[in-house]
Amino acid sequence: MRNRLAALLLGLMMVVLLEGGLRLVSSLAPPAFTLELSRLQDRVLHAVNPAYARRFFAGVAGDIPLRGIRMTPRPYIEPAPDGALRVLFAGGSTVQGYPHPKRLSAPSYLQEMLQDLYPERQIEVFNVGITAASSFAVARAVEDGVEELAVDLVVVYTGHNEFYGVYGAASLAQGGQSLWSKQVHYALMQWRMTGLVGGLLGAFAAKQTGPPAALIEVMSRTGAVPSADPRRAQAAENLEGNLRDVAAFCREKGIPLVLCTLTSNERGFAPARVEPPVEDGQRKRYADLLASGERQHPSETAVVALRQAQDIWADDAYLHFLLGYHLEKMGEGATARAAFVQARDLDPRPWRAPVAANLAVRRVAREEATLLAEVESRFLAHSPDAGVGWELVADHLHPTAAGQVLLARSIIAALEQAPSPWDIASEADQRLRTDDEYRSRLGDLPVEQLAVLRSMAALFSAPPMDQGNERRARILHRQAEELWGRLSAGERRGIERWMAGQASDVLSLNVAEALFAAQDYPRAQAYYHAARLEEPYTIWGDLWATLRWVRCGQMMGQALGAAERAALGVLLDRLHFMAQAPDFSQGLQAFIEGYAYHFLGQRGKALAAFETAVKDAKIRRQFFEDLLEILVAELIAADRLTDAEHYVVQVAAEQGQQAFGQALVERVRAGRSPR
Repeated sequence: MRNRLAALLLGLMMVVLLEGGLRLVSSLAPPAFTLELSRLQDRVLHAVNPAYARRFFAGVAGDIPLRGIRMTPRPYIEPAPDGALRVLFAGGSTVQGYPHPKRLSAPSYLQEMLQDLYPERQIEVFNVGITAASSFAVARAVEDGVEELAVDLVVVYTGHNEFYGVYGAASLAQGGQSLWSKQVHYALMQWRMTGLVGGLLGAFAAKQTGPPAALIEVMSRTGAVPSADPRRAQAAENLEGNLRDVAAFCREKGIPLVLCTLTSNERGFAPARVEPPVEDGQRKRYADLLASGERQHPSETAVVALRQAQDIWADDAYLHFLLGYHLEKMGEGATARAAFVQARDLDPRPWRAPVAANLAVRRVAREEATLLAEVESRFLAHSPDAGVGWELVADHLHPTAAGQVLLARSIIAALEQAPSPWDIASEADQRLRTDDEYRSRLGDLPVEQLAVLRSMAALFSAPPMDQGNERRARILHRQAEELWGRLSAGERRGIERWMAGQASDVLSLNVAEALFAAQDYPRAQAYYHAARLEEPYTIWGDLWATLRWVRCGQMMGQALGAAERAALGVLLDRLHFMAQAPDFSQGLQAFIEGYAYHFLGQRGKALAAFETAVKDAKIRRQFFEDLLEILVAELIAADRLTDAEHYVVQVAAEQGQQAFGQALVERVRAGRSPR
């Protein structure tokens, strides 16, 4: 016995020593919630770390490599200005904004609305949605995010991933059933030794199993969760426990908390089908009655058949879905919704949160005295009597573009009961814009609408989502074809380039460049604006898109206005942060600075910057036309015509663009600016 105890103590000591040694290796540390990117005097550029999600997934679920895990790398400056207000918006893929671009997510709309309500303050809403995160992972993200960001408000929308999400009750990576076992599992997963071993196993699994699988495909492999399965009660219990943890944490920190009820596609999305647990003699009759209740049959006779089938087996989710469909057709909206809700709650593939989830959210909000955003009620108020459907939900649970705006408005309504400084007067709605205005402000573009239609059509055309949703897949394919037909030639060309992996991987920027080349400046300007919002603090999505956005206005004969001047000022400030990156060349910095100063009419600074930029061979090659045109314009303004002609001849010959150079030389000799 004594020898065994000694061996155990020796083993524990070796583990502790190994872990201690590994903690000296910074690369083995769990991903931090935020990253420091650069410093500029007393200001520091940070970003929410998109790799933080690996704390929960580590790239695999079970032994299956994953793709599709997302988290928004939100940049921000410390210290924030005096009076600034920060919001942490946590949840899963709905919060992330899927299937839309991240700038069209509910957190983005919430930021725009709060900025309209508090124009004197800087508002920052941090989107910390993590794809497929259960409430356990969301609670950890809230704890880490509050510590790092010093936020003034927390918003939580979670509950759909309590079964198949990471740490869910039926997940491949559940960490045990109870909350305490999940907490122990999560703590162990943050050990350096665990991370090292997990990384090695993950790499081995990737080699053995091939390329990473789509998340929805992996989640479907965990199997059905029947209505009587104890994991259903465990999922509701886990959700409630995690929300109470978040409420207690926010109360301790003195931060207001908004909990959101959940919404999903009740009327449109068909639940999974299973074989009825009845005797063989009854099974054929049940199948015949169910077939007679399919959607192509007259509703009155279909309802009769479905009621008879219900007498044989009452717990078939698909039966109740068909019943709801026909009752809605017969004008019985309230009865239809009851059937649709029952279908959702009986679904053996519980992708959507059942009624127990919203009961838990409301109970925690009431008992823990948090704010409550009634998302479910607001979506129902904007839907037919039979329930929420395709009008507001793009698939089974992710809101459409209109639904994302509605989700944000639900949170604004909850803030009417918030403490200072968040208390919003009921008449504050008058300061808010319409849904269409918000969508236009953030750039709701037709090519991205097309991308959503195509991705949803693909989702409903393949397992596990195809069964029962074949009609929806056909509708989506048709809508995508019709939208493609309405696009301009430039928009189509940009999409084709993007799909072929050419140029930028940002769809809006790719299309903007194609439209600019086609001299379709009004459309190009809208797409450049969207790219600026989608990819802040990036060379192409932010700096280049801003310059092109201003250039489009110039090409349309528009004078430089206050909005353009403000955007150029922001660009120059961001450029100073970004230029500190080791691979950011002096030539590129000079080119971007010169371009901005040119627009701002600061001729001396513009010319000095461009004469620096033109010395960089890569800049001469990459930005040939813009570089020469602006440089020549500034040299003509400085009455340096000989130098202008010299630059044109030299650079045009180097790039094999003699025809362009000759045309530019003729303008120089005529004393006419190319711009």
